[in-house]
Amino acid sequence: MSPLPWLRLSLVAVLFVCSCSRVIPTPTAAHTSTHTPTRPPTPLLPRPVATELPTGSPEPTRVIPPTLVPSAVPTRAVTPTRPPTQYPLPSGRSECSEQQVRSAVLGESLSLSLYLPVGYFDQTQRRYPVVYLLSGLGGNHREWVVYGVCSEMDGLIRNGDIQPMIIAMPSGNDNPAGGIGSYWFNHAPPPLSDGKRWGDYIWQDVVRYIDSKYRTLPRRASRAIGGLSAGGQGALTLALTHPEVLSTVGARSPSFRRADGSIAGFGDPAYYNQYDPIWLVQNTQTWQDLTIWIDDGDADNQWGAAIREYHAMLVTLGIPHTWHVFPGTHDPTYWSPLVPTYLKWYNRQLEGQ
Repeated sequence: MSPLPWLRLSLVAVLFVCSCSRVIPTPTAAHTSTHTPTRPPTPLLPRPVATELPTGSPEPTRVIPPTLVPSAVPTRAVTPTRPPTQYPLPSGRSECSEQQVRSAVLGESLSLSLYLPVGYFDQTQRRYPVVYLLSGLGGNHREWVVYGVCSEMDGLIRNGDIQPMIIAMPSGNDNPAGGIGSYWFNHAPPPLSDGKRWGDYIWQDVVRYIDSKYRTLPRRASRAIGGLSAGGQGALTLALTHPEVLSTVGARSPSFRRADGSIAGFGDPAYYNQYDPIWLVQNTQTWQDLTIWIDDGDADNQWGAAIREYHAMLVTLGIPHTWHVFPGTHDPTYWSPLVPTYLKWYNRQLEGQ
């Protein structure tokens, strides 16, 4: 047999093997996920079931304020800076007096306690930042005075620890006519409630009265609002609804009562949402214009759970705020010793002259 056909068959086999070894599979395109991550759901505070007790009380025993220990929560990196003082350390007298404010929106006159700082009557060209302090349920315009605001301001100013500030303390939460307290917001209209505009009374009438009658710095960067218990809830409401008027809010043991049907003034949830500090931080961005402080006592069995849930919600939402838990309960023995701590914090936030 001739070798030629055998040679031809061998060459064909070799070529077939070589061609198979050069086949390279085409890579499959990598899978790209099209799923867009969503923000974890915001925790909702349960409607509190605690019964809020009146906060007004006789003069509490003064004790040494607890040491302030910061918590690891987001806070604003930039704090307002005041220009260098143009005045020497203030001296002379201060004044803690009672005024009558005519409210156009309520159609009545209400009492207001007012602190004019050391130096107000001597440095007559100087203008001042203002802190508005709201009382708790059942408290009146003298509640913060009883807790020592005026005397503490005197000492802190004379020692050079804080700048001089005007402190305005309106009445309204005792509300003897209605007997339920104002909670410092506009009540639901008839037939649900009386429709009294307690919130407008503060940010319109009281602010206008102070700015027109006294030497204030009439700008948001020089105005703060704060309160305790129901006043803390009201302070959050007013700051979150009117950041064009107020720059700073301090909520001390704030209650977080909601429209659960127990108080007519709150109306229904659809009405109260516009004033609810919980709904407002979940659904608006007004917090971006505010500096916020919240604190509570470690033994607050009345509103402590709701307050801690509010703090946790702010953390989840990434809302900067200062948060502190101090020893104490939900009563004057907690708030009164902390008055100097509160005043020093307002001092650091407000622009003065």
